[in-house]
Amino acid sequence: MSHGYATYGDDPEFSPEYADYPEAADPTRRDLDELFAAVDGLRAAVEETDGRLRQDVAELTERLEAGGAHRQEDRLDLLGRRLDRLQQQVKALERAVRVSDGVPQVNLDDVGPETRALAAEAARWDDLHKELVTKEQRARYEEEISRLDSVREAQSRCDADLLDVIGVLVSTDRSSRARGDAESSLRALSTRRRTLLDEEVPAASAAAEKARLALREADAVEARVVPQLERAERAWHDLQVRLRTRITDALGSNALLPAWFGHALGVAPPSGTSGDAWIRTAASVLAYRVTFGVTDPALPLGPPAPEADTVDTVDITGRRWTWRARLESDLDDLSL
Repeated sequence: MSHGYATYGDDPEFSPEYADYPEAADPTRRDLDELFAAVDGLRAAVEETDGRLRQDVAELTERLEAGGAHRQEDRLDLLGRRLDRLQQQVKALERAVRVSDGVPQVNLDDVGPETRALAAEAARWDDLHKELVTKEQRARYEEEISRLDSVREAQSRCDADLLDVIGVLVSTDRSSRARGDAESSLRALSTRRRTLLDEEVPAASAAAEKARLALREADAVEARVVPQLERAERAWHDLQVRLRTRITDALGSNALLPAWFGHALGVAPPSGTSGDAWIRTAASVLAYRVTFGVTDPALPLGPPAPEADTVDTVDITGRRWTWRARLESDLDDLSL
């Protein structure tokens, strides 16, 4: 069974000629051969155990589907954990053998200052975007400005109604019913006009002026920020291209990838259409590590966010933790 590294039988320098003279073999090579043999034996044992565990899991699953008890669910969970531990042990041993065999190791986190500068520029996007006035806020400002026009139109209609009422008063006799109605309307319209002039128009004028000032400031901020946002977007695109290339070059070189990479993404992209999602996620995970200086050798995204009730200064809704949550979801979707 091939696992991506040379085995004893695959050694191009091994031949029957050398097999006849074991005393001439390099002690280091001999020790390494023994290590390979030990790992192969352990792998065979683990594969046999793995097979038995999988059979037990399948049987338990059938029982559960048929209405098994909670005890069976607990046993199934225990077997699943044992299987995971065995698989992790095999991966750790395979990694140790490849290191002993001199397989080159690649440090994906060592991206260099230029790439880190790109990550820092790309990371400015969120803070810059927060400086912009949202479409909703702009709509509210425009509503305040249009409200002043509505109030002024109401004043104009009130003035026109007052003129009509005064005309009725001038043209009708004191004893007529129409005059009585006109006098009542006159009192109501006079009160309404006073409210408009003393309260509604001044308040609407002040709010509209404030909204116009806010829009002018928003336009000035937009003129300053948008070019920076565009640079941040270009930096993010360039960063993704660089990191994707870095990962694919490492895969193509058959180098030993970091432990954190294998834990999160395995050792190679899956076949089919999911391969593109895999490389996108891999590049984003590496971008996260570069952006926030994560150097944990085993955890791809570093330690989780501290508990909110123990560390007051941690904002788990901040950009880092929302990005982390998205990446965790993306890694789960890969089903690795």
